[in-house]
Order: sequence, then C-alpha cells, then structure tokens
Amino acid sequence: MTTSTDTTTTKRRGGFASKLALLITLVLVAALVIFVLQNTVHTTINFLGWNFDLGQGVSLLGAAVVGAVITLTATAALKVRRAVR
Repeated sequence: MTTSTDTTTTKRRGGFASKLALLITLVLVAALVIFVLQNTVHTTINFLGWNFDLGQGVSLLGAAVVGAVITLTATAALKVRRAVR
C-alpha cells in the first residue's frame, strides 16, 4: 500500500506595498530615535498636580503616543457605530 502526500507548498511572499511600508516604518523609527537623542534638554512638566522632569524628546514622544491612542480609540468607536447600523 502506497500513500501519496501532497507536496505542493504555497510560498507566501510579501508584495511590493508591504516591503515599502516596512521600509518607510524603519526610516520613521530611525528618525524618531534620532529626534529623541538630539532633544535631551530636561524640562519640568506640570499636569494635574504631578511634576515630571523629562527630556523634551521623551515628553514630545509621549504626547504623540497619547494622541495616537486617542485617535485610534475614536476611529474604532466610529467603525463600531457604523457596523451596528
């Protein structure tokens, strides 16, 4: 009795768009690291009674991350609302 196995393999390759997106992401991450390393002057940030002493680059990065989270949350809520309709 012989058993035959299907030896067909499907190669998954990233298309040009995914490679381009990866390259753009790497360039932006490198620019972000350079930005944070060049802006090391410490500033005091006061927020609701809390006092932080952070580098300017780190504080701006944190503000950008908070803004991105707020944007993602708002767009997700809108998508859910449209899907419910």
